[in-house]
Amino acid sequence: MNKEDIKSILSKGLVQIFSANFINKIVQFMTVLFLTNIISVNEYGAFSYAQNTMSFALLLEGLGVTAGILQYSSVEKETKEKYKFFSFGIKVGFVFNILVSIVLMIYSIFGPIAIESSRQYLFIMSFIPVLNITYNSIQAYLRASLKNKEFSRLTVFNTVIYFIATVSLSYINGANGLILGMYIAYLSTVLLGAYFIREDIKLFKFTKMDSRSVEIKFLKYSVITVLSNAMSQILYLLDTQLIGVFTKDEAILAAYKVATTIPFNITFIPISLMVFAYPYFAQNKDNKEWIKEKLSILIKSLGVVNLIISLGGIILAKPIFYILFPKYMDSIGCFRVLMFGYLISGTFRIPYGNILASLGDARANLINAVFSGVANIILDIVLIKKYGSIGAAYATLIVFIISSIIHHIFIKKYINRINVTS
Repeated sequence: MNKEDIKSILSKGLVQIFSANFINKIVQFMTVLFLTNIISVNEYGAFSYAQNTMSFALLLEGLGVTAGILQYSSVEKETKEKYKFFSFGIKVGFVFNILVSIVLMIYSIFGPIAIESSRQYLFIMSFIPVLNITYNSIQAYLRASLKNKEFSRLTVFNTVIYFIATVSLSYINGANGLILGMYIAYLSTVLLGAYFIREDIKLFKFTKMDSRSVEIKFLKYSVITVLSNAMSQILYLLDTQLIGVFTKDEAILAAYKVATTIPFNITFIPISLMVFAYPYFAQNKDNKEWIKEKLSILIKSLGVVNLIISLGGIILAKPIFYILFPKYMDSIGCFRVLMFGYLISGTFRIPYGNILASLGDARANLINAVFSGVANIILDIVLIKKYGSIGAAYATLIVFIISSIIHHIFIKKYINRINVTS
């Protein structure tokens, strides 16, 4: 990659995206750091279990319309055509998530919950999904429209408001205040996002999709993608859920949740690159040489960066926890395993999965997600029962390796298929 290539990439918004996500993750980390010191261990464990349960409800968020908006709007050249998919998608997603919220509220009252103290928190946060789908749809539209500066500003705004609202209100009223802060942060961000796209809304608010067949094609892609993403997200959610089910101990659950904080948050590095690169891979999905060249650069660059980060985290685990999480020193073992998991996921699994989605190969991601999801369930049950929370960390690591290998196979098949068809 020469200097001109680097200048071109930077001028198109990579710096803004990476900076925004860096700030985003730093502030998110600071949020967790403050919350774990403000709220008691047991209360934080109960809140984490409730939040994790809500995240399961969000696995099918909006029937996957945010993925559909990103993919279909990215391919279109004209703003009016991009907006058609956004308008249709956000309406479908909003209605679906209202239903999700109602079901979540009913479940919080009558459903079986392993950690009983989390029930009230789940009830209070049950309508977060409605705001969440609106925010994510706007973000997807900004990405697809290559409005990277607006996307970055909205991301930073959301994180900063989330930090201020949740930390200050949790200090006043514990976990209940934390949840109120979540509502304030999402609502404020949605209003700002609507302001960013106000001109498009004014110009194209009455535009509709061209045909029913296009709507069906859009929804089919969205549903397949959300199923793939759901199975992938289960890798992050199932561990916490099953630890709660098998141990019924808020303290153990809180310790594992803290162990995941750094490994899961530093995924902003590969995710930032893919947020930037996604529309370009989508636009060049039939260009074999372009895909091979850019993919090679991407994986090699991430490999070097992630190896340094992972080794640093593993070696310096004790001083990191002594300084940042002194109440959770028993989380270090899980943390080290998950840092190695980040190396695999951040270098291969996340980039490969996003590239396959950008190329329109949603079926490949779904197959991988189903296989990985089943493996994760089996490994979690076996290893958590036998080894406790560190068993969950090992299960996650193993599934990251399996998933990365499958993704690599599908990427190679896609590239070879371009060669045959051309």
